Amino acid sequence: MKLKKRILSLLLCGAMLFSLCSQSVLAEENGQAGGVTIGTSGLCEHHPEHNADCGYTEGTAGTPCVHEHTADCYEEVTNCVHEHDEDCYPEESVSGNEATPSGAQKREPENCPHICDEESGCITKELNCQHEHDDECGYSPATAGTPCGYVCELCGSEDSEKLATPSNAEAVTVASVQAMIDGLPNAEEITEDNAEEVKAQLEAIDEAKEKLSDEEIDELDMTRYAEAAAALGALAAPMLLANDSPDEQFSLAPGGRYYFDLSAMNIPGTANGDLPDSTLHYVPFTYAGTVDAYKLTSAMATTEEHAEQNKYDHSLFIADYNVTFNVDWNQLNEKQMIFGTPYTSYGVNYTMRAPSAGSQSNNNNGKDDSSSTRGIPKSNEWDAILDKANQDWKDNTSGYIKNWSRKYSFGQDNHADASYRAIRGCNSARYWGYYTATYSLPNVGFRPVLEILNADTLDSDGLKVVTLDLNGGKLGGSSDAIHIIVKNGSAFTAPASDGLTRPDGNTGSYFMWLGSDGKLYAPGANVPADVTKLTAQFALSEQFTLTPGDRYYFDLSTMNIPGTANGSLPDASLHYVPFTYAGTIEAYKLTSAMATTEEYAQQNKYSHSLFVADYAVTHKVNWNNLDTASLIFGKNYASGGVDYTLRAPSCGSGFTGSDDSEHGTPQSNEWDAVLDKNSGYVKNWNDIYSWGQDTSSYESWYRALRGVDSARYWNHYYATSSYPILGFRPVLEVLNPDELGSDGLKAVTLDLGGGKLGGSTDTIQIIVKNGSEFTAPASNGLTRPDGDTGSYFMWLGSNGKLYAPGDNVPADVTELTVQWTAPTYAVTLNTNGGTINNGNVTEYTYGVGATLPTDVTRTGYTFKGWYDNESLTGNPVTAIGGAETGNKEYWAKWEANTYTVTLNTNGGTINSGNVTGYTYGVGATLPTADDMTYTGYTFKGWYDNEGLTGFPVTAISDTETGNKGYWAKWEANAYTVTLNTNGGTINNGNVTEYTYGAGATLPTADDMTYTGHTFVGWYDNENLTGSLVAAIGGTETGNKEYWAKWEANTYTVTFYPNGGSVNPVAATTDSSGKLSSLPTPTRGGNYRFDGWYTEQTGGIKVTLNQVYTADTTLYAYCAGRLDERPCG
Repeated sequence: MKLKKRILSLLLCGAMLFSLCSQSVLAEENGQAGGVTIGTSGLCEHHPEHNADCGYTEGTAGTPCVHEHTADCYEEVTNCVHEHDEDCYPEESVSGNEATPSGAQKREPENCPHICDEESGCITKELNCQHEHDDECGYSPATAGTPCGYVCELCGSEDSEKLATPSNAEAVTVASVQAMIDGLPNAEEITEDNAEEVKAQLEAIDEAKEKLSDEEIDELDMTRYAEAAAALGALAAPMLLANDSPDEQFSLAPGGRYYFDLSAMNIPGTANGDLPDSTLHYVPFTYAGTVDAYKLTSAMATTEEHAEQNKYDHSLFIADYNVTFNVDWNQLNEKQMIFGTPYTSYGVNYTMRAPSAGSQSNNNNGKDDSSSTRGIPKSNEWDAILDKANQDWKDNTSGYIKNWSRKYSFGQDNHADASYRAIRGCNSARYWGYYTATYSLPNVGFRPVLEILNADTLDSDGLKVVTLDLNGGKLGGSSDAIHIIVKNGSAFTAPASDGLTRPDGNTGSYFMWLGSDGKLYAPGANVPADVTKLTAQFALSEQFTLTPGDRYYFDLSTMNIPGTANGSLPDASLHYVPFTYAGTIEAYKLTSAMATTEEYAQQNKYSHSLFVADYAVTHKVNWNNLDTASLIFGKNYASGGVDYTLRAPSCGSGFTGSDDSEHGTPQSNEWDAVLDKNSGYVKNWNDIYSWGQDTSSYESWYRALRGVDSARYWNHYYATSSYPILGFRPVLEVLNPDELGSDGLKAVTLDLGGGKLGGSTDTIQIIVKNGSEFTAPASNGLTRPDGDTGSYFMWLGSNGKLYAPGDNVPADVTELTVQWTAPTYAVTLNTNGGTINNGNVTEYTYGVGATLPTDVTRTGYTFKGWYDNESLTGNPVTAIGGAETGNKEYWAKWEANTYTVTLNTNGGTINSGNVTGYTYGVGATLPTADDMTYTGYTFKGWYDNEGLTGFPVTAISDTETGNKGYWAKWEANAYTVTLNTNGGTINNGNVTEYTYGAGATLPTADDMTYTGHTFVGWYDNENLTGSLVAAIGGTETGNKEYWAKWEANTYTVTFYPNGGSVNPVAATTDSSGKLSSLPTPTRGGNYRFDGWYTEQTGGIKVTLNQVYTADTTLYAYCAGRLDERPCG
């Protein structure tokens, strides 16, 4: 039956949403459902609303067409909107057309200036789509509802046959239903506000789906439907849980599938062939969570009173299938499987039993299978589980009770007729029926539930999910991971391998579980509580990352193996014995002589890793001799830092089969385990037997042999026999794998460098301990290249270093290459600007070495040695030792020469920038005039000779060499002299400058004149204070200025009154040579004074402006007689 899931049963939330709405709102909304008006036919005061009692269902709204209109769907329509005026109707215009829209003159103007176009609004587009609705556009018309079946005896029956919705319904199609689904809102858009509308949409989809066939339903994409239903259910969940559902006893999410092993429960009947595992080791159950329902403990027809009194909260897993069929109720009851038998799985205790199912049906005693069918009492476990899952009555695959179609499942309850027992399923998930307790049929079976015991003791987190990864294996054809339930915090038993199918092509028998803790567990082994996942291992996990099947060489030359060395070996000296790495096998080994039993083999097989010799290393050797040498049951052997046991393999004490299918028995022997892994891992078995550990089970003095006729061939022979065809093929068991770690074995490549091993020049490989140094292999057993008659032998490591056989080789070396001749290596000498004059080295030979040159020169530098790095750090290298290897490169280190510089200042002083030496390549700058002083002199430069000839030197260049001497040249300073004569005149000996060291003599009084003045001397200040300066000394510097000091002359002027009298009779001139006043003489008589004259008779009349330059006598003149001037 295909999924036709309805959500009416799921959406109990609809009632809740209605309860949240006001009555006035409901009154408004009752008239609409999905956009279709609901008729009111059949309603009257006695039947005020349609319901399930009258069989009424509302019509389904039609689906809108999703056709997209294109340009073809529209037509142009002209409808002028302009108002015609007189300009539109010139007088000569004639038209018989009706005028629109004005209608003023009932005619259309011929020459109307108005323009009709889309812009003016006159021309518009009118939808005229001729599209015919069909499936492709998703259109579906309204679907008629179901008429009300109610007939009111008081009101009449005239509306009993009327449809609730229009009757123009067309056939429902896949496209129309898909369109309805696609029309649902997004899940995140569904809220309490639109929940009722979404509910109606979902119901309409359910109704429409029922008109489709199963094949058509398969074509629908129900994703959007499921998302909407889930969102709607989520809105209802809080209230449903609060009102109807008990609290969950465990945190485990209901609805999950988990597998239980019922194989040991001895369930009667025939195992259901639909089960993924008919051995019942893996039976799928769905966790229904906690239900509030009754169960029975003995046969009875259950009453409502009993159910109500005995219902309780408990948590159940319910089987996804009838586990067995062809079994009657009584047979199950005899095994305590109806009312409960104890069952424990992975530490959790359960009761396994049938579910309570009700003793009758609410729907025609089970004859109807509609969605409303329930077992009575309704608090039975079957219906409680269906209610919990919100499971549609036609859902056979996705609810909590699965695979009920066409298969009845026994319940606990009696029918009212005590000979019958309740059955559920077959026709629908809700179907209830009854069947005789003593009959068994193929379609009646036992579907157990597992009731979890001691819920309070377990606590809410008491159930832990452990994932089983089938790792390519299958359960019932599926390789998907499955889950089991274990007791949280406790160790549990590893599940069985029975019931699981090995991966395609895997014909082995190995099986283990690999835990999330990285450890292996056999079925039945204890698994720690912290493991959360087990991964099936159908092939043995390798202990090492080394690839099985590869060939490696071991040195057995010191192991004192008895017998004659096999001439087929590539190296008869046994320094290089080839082994094939068989990897990890699970097999037994022996520690002493015995005929091996299956019991011993099973108890002692274990995982270990082997290398198997590619040849019988020696032959003509008997078993006893090998045992005496401890080579049958094990001798310690170490190679490359790895510890092994060198011994014979276990081979079986007998055999089974023949030819290529022949095996030693027990079959878990090492020889067959290696061949089982790969038939090519045991080589060169033809015509030679290999001794095994086992004693023959046929004769106690015989020992097992393998090979000769085929790789699988088993034989036995006397332990004392030594024949050419009896040989010793050792295995090397790797010891301490956990200590070594998975990457503990490292392959090192041996490049024979043109030499040979057994005639081959191919590279070979050895095994060393990863991360540890190892011993360089021997040269014995290797053949020198053709024509090479020398004796030199060394290994060149991948690190560039040479190693003699037996030397320690560092752990980072991954390859060794044979050096048959002493290698010559290149030497590169970087002179860094210098020149090798003698002893240049370009190469050296191992064992000889080389001395690096010392005769190396570079202008301006001293050679400081050769260094092995460009940075010139570390110690200098003088020679390459004979034991060194590899190309070499050295760099010359130079030190620039430093020379002395002598600066002769010639009396001056270097205040800064003194230079006493310089370095080649750098040079030096000599002090400048700013750096030097010499009183009274100006620096004129440095000269490289004492005579101060040539050109001055300012710096020593970076290319100069040798000690240097320089002399300073000075020039005496010349200064100006300014002489201020202060009115006088320098007539001789004027001075305008002087030179340091010479000085100057200033003019004297003899050299100067100033009328009326006497020269006193020169002063160095304008105020003429201090000491007189007669000369500038030779040590003086700087410009000079002097001022002349003069002293004015004074004269006596005597007044001669010429017969008169005068007072004063004499006067002295002032500094200007003048008199400040002239006296007036007196004389009796008729005389008048006329002035003073320079002569007694005649002369010049003087005034106060007269300047006198010598003592002078003035004569008074008086006027009396006109011919006389003197007063006398």
